[in-house]
Amino acid sequence: MTESEHTLIDINKATLTELTTIRGIGPGLAERIVALRPFADLKDLVRVPGINEIKLQTLLPFIMLAPKKSLPEPQQPAPQSKPAGAAHMTRVGNTEAFVFLEDRNERQDALLIIFGGFILGLLLLMLRRARR
Repeated sequence: MTESEHTLIDINKATLTELTTIRGIGPGLAERIVALRPFADLKDLVRVPGINEIKLQTLLPFIMLAPKKSLPEPQQPAPQSKPAGAAHMTRVGNTEAFVFLEDRNERQDALLIIFGGFILGLLLLMLRRARR
């Protein structure tokens, strides 16, 4: 590629063949660039083994990064009737989060199970020690 007819190549989207058309990038270096993609900034190319600050300066006239497309704003969903089992769901922004153990009795049951397991474990430990 001659300097008078070079076009900028997007470093994040270019194929191996396109990368090797850039002066100073061989097949091995092109593979390392592809392996470390995506790059947020052209200066991030110094992470690639074989590219230092000086090499990067020689590549800058031939490479670019396409601007990031901004994501569209999410649309507010229309209010819907609660689905079956909605007693265990609560609204958090635009997402639904499952909240378990909302009921006081469910919390008490969970604590009883935990403490029961703890007590059972202590009993087993004491029985093992008593055998010795």
